[in-house]
Amino acid sequence: MEDSSQRIAQEIDRMEHRYLVGRDQEIRLFLELLSNDHSEGEIINLYGTGGVGKSYLLDEFRRLSEKAHIPFINIDSRAFPRNPFEFCSYLLRLMRYPILQVEKLQADIRLLTELCADEIRKAAVQGKLVLALDTFEEFGELEHWLREDFLTHLSPEVLVIVSGRLPLHGAWITSPAWRQMINRLPLDDLQYEAVKQYLSLAGITQEEKTRYIWTHTKGHPLTLSLFVYTTLAQRQPSDSFRNEQEIFPYVVRTWLKEVPDPDIRELVEAAAVLRQFNQETLSFILEKQVTTEQFLKLIGHSFIRRVDRGWLLHDLLRDAIVREMRHRVPEYYDRLWKRCVLHYYLHVKESIHKKLISWESVEWVYYIGDRLIRTLFYQEAVSYQLESLHPSNWMEAERYIDNRRRFVQDVWIQHTDMETDVRYEYLITKNESLYGFKHVHLQQLFDLDENIVKLIRDAGGKVCGMSAIVPIHEGTLDFLESKPPYSAYFASLSRSKLHELRTPKDSIAGYFVEFIDVDYADLTMRQTAGLLFITHMLSARLVVTTAPANPFFHSIFQSLGFEKAKDVVHYHYDDHIPTPYFILDTRGKKLLDYLNRMVASFGIVQDNVVGEEQLLLLSNRERDVVKLLIKGRTNSEIAGELCLSEATIKKHVFNIFGKLQVKSRIQLMNKYRN
Repeated sequence: MEDSSQRIAQEIDRMEHRYLVGRDQEIRLFLELLSNDHSEGEIINLYGTGGVGKSYLLDEFRRLSEKAHIPFINIDSRAFPRNPFEFCSYLLRLMRYPILQVEKLQADIRLLTELCADEIRKAAVQGKLVLALDTFEEFGELEHWLREDFLTHLSPEVLVIVSGRLPLHGAWITSPAWRQMINRLPLDDLQYEAVKQYLSLAGITQEEKTRYIWTHTKGHPLTLSLFVYTTLAQRQPSDSFRNEQEIFPYVVRTWLKEVPDPDIRELVEAAAVLRQFNQETLSFILEKQVTTEQFLKLIGHSFIRRVDRGWLLHDLLRDAIVREMRHRVPEYYDRLWKRCVLHYYLHVKESIHKKLISWESVEWVYYIGDRLIRTLFYQEAVSYQLESLHPSNWMEAERYIDNRRRFVQDVWIQHTDMETDVRYEYLITKNESLYGFKHVHLQQLFDLDENIVKLIRDAGGKVCGMSAIVPIHEGTLDFLESKPPYSAYFASLSRSKLHELRTPKDSIAGYFVEFIDVDYADLTMRQTAGLLFITHMLSARLVVTTAPANPFFHSIFQSLGFEKAKDVVHYHYDDHIPTPYFILDTRGKKLLDYLNRMVASFGIVQDNVVGEEQLLLLSNRERDVVKLLIKGRTNSEIAGELCLSEATIKKHVFNIFGKLQVKSRIQLMNKYRN
C-alpha cells in the first residue's frame, strides 16, 4: 500500500513538473542561489496575488532541491496555531524529532528555538538546506519572532523562501542587514506563449479556443487550470464546475478572502467599476469621503498594483466582480457607472478651458462608448511607441508596406465582452486590408508634413503598424482638395467652410485620418490603433476619416459618435463601390455639445451635471455639512455630529449658500437631495 501511495505521489509530481510553464526566470534564480557555495544568508521573497501559482512553484523548487540531494522543508502557516511553540513543534515533527522531548521544552522558547536551529544544521547536506515559509501573510504576530529570534539562529547556508501574497515590508526593508539578504521574486500572470504551451500540453491546440481561453483568463494560472478542467470535462460527465460561468465566482472568492472588512469590500467593488483609481475618484464615485486609512488598507492587497496615474485592480478580478455586480445589484452598478461618466465628463470639460486633451479624456470614452468600444479597445493595458517617418527609418517603412502587400490575408476579428459574454465577429478581406495603402506615396506625404506618417513600434521596438493622419490647415488644404482619398469630401465643402479650415499651421483646424494599419486580429495592436484614433478624436477639432464599407470600421465610428457625411462618397478604393466619409466636428463649443449629447444618452440630465460642478467648488468639510443639511439637521445637530462649534457651522452654511447660489435650506434640499 505504501509503495502504491508513493508511486501515485511520484506520478503527480511528474505531471505537475510537466505542466509548469512560463517560470524559467524564477527557476534560474532559485538554482543560482541553491548552487551558491559562498552564500551568507539568502532569502527569496516569492509573492503574488491569489491563484498566481506560488505553491505550484514551491513544489518545483522542492523537486529541484531533491534532485540536488538538498533537504527541502515547507512550513505552511495554515497547518498549525500561529505561536512560537507550535511553529517549532511543527517544524521538528516534519524533521521526525521525538515529540515527547519537544513538549518538555514548551516553557522555554529560547531553548526550543536553538534546538530547531541545531536540527536544521544536522539535516543540512554539505551545509545546504531550503526552508520555505508558505502563506506568509497569515503568520501575523509570529512574523516578528521569526525575523528577530528564529531566522537569526539559522546558519548562513540555509536558503529561506518567504512566500505570500504581499512583498516583505516594514522592518524587512528598513533594516539594511535584512534588505541586502532579500531577493524579490514577484509572480505575474502567464504570457500568451506560456498559456498556449500549457493548453497544448492539455491537448487543446485549436487557435480559436486558445485565444478564447487566453481572453477569459488573462493568463491567471488558477483560472487557466479551471478553464482547462472545464473544457476537458465537457467531453465527459462531471459534477464539479458545470460550466465556465461557475469559475469566476470561485476565483473572486479566492481573492476576496483577503478582504473580510465589508467597508473595504465596498471600495473593491467601486474600484472594479473604475479602470484606474485614486482616493479622490473613489470618494466621488461613492459620493462619500474615503478616508486615508481605508484607502491605504485597500491598496495594500495583493490584487491591486500601482500604475502611472493611480492604482489598478487585477484585470481578471475586475472583470469577475463587474460581471457578478451586474447580476446581483444591477441598479447599484448602474449608479456607479454613471458616476464614472460624470467624473470624467467634468474633467474633460475642464480640459476644454485649458485647451488640453488629458488622459482623462481617453478614459471617458471607455465609459461613454458602447460595449463594442470597450471590448475592442479597452481590454488590457498596451505599450507602444509612435515614430515619425525619417530618413533613418525610411527603409523600415517601405519594408512594412511591401510585406503587407506581399503577405496580405483575410483578417478575422473575434472577441468576447467579458461582462456580458456577447461575442463579436468581423471579417476584413484581403482587398479591404490594403485599401489604405492604395494612394500612399511616402515621399509626397513626407514633403507635405514630416509628422503625417508614423511607424508604430511595440514594446520590443519592432515595427508592427503604420498610420497616416493629415493635419488640416493652410499648408495642406490644397493637397487635400486635389488628392485621393481626401478630394471628394473637401470638394463638397462651400467656400466659407473651406475658409474656416484654412488656419495657420500652428493652429490646425483638424485631422484627416487616412489609415491606421495594424493586425486587427491581434488584441494588443487593435487596442493600440483604437486609442491612437480616440486621442485624435478628442483633440477639440474636426476629424474626418474614411474606411471600406465594412461593418467593423463603420460600427466603431458610429459608436464613437461620428456622423456619416451627407451626399458625398468617393470611389478611390473601388471603382464600383461607394465609400462614405465619417465626421466628428468638435471645434469650439461643438465639443461641449458632443459631451453633453453623450452624457444625456446615459440619462444624466444637465441639472445634475451643473449641480455636480458646483459641488466641486466646496471643501471636503463643506460637503459634509451639505449632506447633513439635506437630511434636515439643525446647526446644533451638525455641530455635534462633526465635533465643531455651532459658530463654525454657521460660517460654513453662509459660504455654502454663496458657492451653490441658493438662498435657503429648502432651496438647497430641493436642488441636491437626489
